[in-house]
Amino acid sequence: MRVAAAAFALHDGTPAIWVARVRAQVRAAVDAGAELIVFPEYVTAPLLATDPAWSTWDELWRATALACARDHRLLVCAGTHLVQEADGLHNRCLLAWPDGSSDQQDKLHPTPWERTWAVAATATVRLFRYGDALLAVPICYDIEFPEATRAAAVAGVEVLLIPSWTDDEAGFWRVRHCAQARCIENVAYAVHAPLVGAQSAPPGFEQGCGAAGVLTPCDSGFPRAGLAAAGAWNQAEVVVADLDLPRLRRQRAGGTVTPVSDRRPGDGYAVAPT
Repeated sequence: MRVAAAAFALHDGTPAIWVARVRAQVRAAVDAGAELIVFPEYVTAPLLATDPAWSTWDELWRATALACARDHRLLVCAGTHLVQEADGLHNRCLLAWPDGSSDQQDKLHPTPWERTWAVAATATVRLFRYGDALLAVPICYDIEFPEATRAAAVAGVEVLLIPSWTDDEAGFWRVRHCAQARCIENVAYAVHAPLVGAQSAPPGFEQGCGAAGVLTPCDSGFPRAGLAAAGAWNQAEVVVADLDLPRLRRQRAGGTVTPVSDRRPGDGYAVAPT
């Protein structure tokens, strides 16, 4: 399976410019032969400069993703957008499928900053089948909680799609290092798409930091550093890599180390006070 991670840029401009930039990155992925592309968390933030009401952009976000998926016959993990529901705001990731259907994953763990906006948490890790792969979508902060990804991996997930937005370098590396750890401990792949660059408005979304990447386990047969593809720092670009699912499955069963089979059930540990 060939996958793409899009580092999407914050920018000043019109909704038409935003749509054109999304379409251009999808086209870059398609031209490189990718079967899926992942966009960042809060990918719609540039639109708020035109109208700060998130609900104004619900349909444009959704329609753009669905059209790209349908027109180019690939899975578009369309990043996230704040969506109002009866129980509050949800930081929601949309998955647009080539057949015109869609699915969604809401963020499990809102950050302290998001909680000041009353963004709701969710407890359900959804699993998505795409061809021969089982996918899950931990959104930014979610990847910093090992138990959520472990639950997905125990259920058979092999590929993690990770949209993220962090406004400083430390935040990006928290997400990236945790994503790498989840790949190692669960013998999984991760496709990490950050929001990058800068814009003048709205407040709170002036900048993003990071680089797109595709991560792997660190073991024989995989890149030594666990990085199959890496973009340039803070550049709006698409990186592409091939995921070898049969190799991953063999590695789960008999790699240099076998954390999937060696882990203890449940908590598995006793803590003895000194």
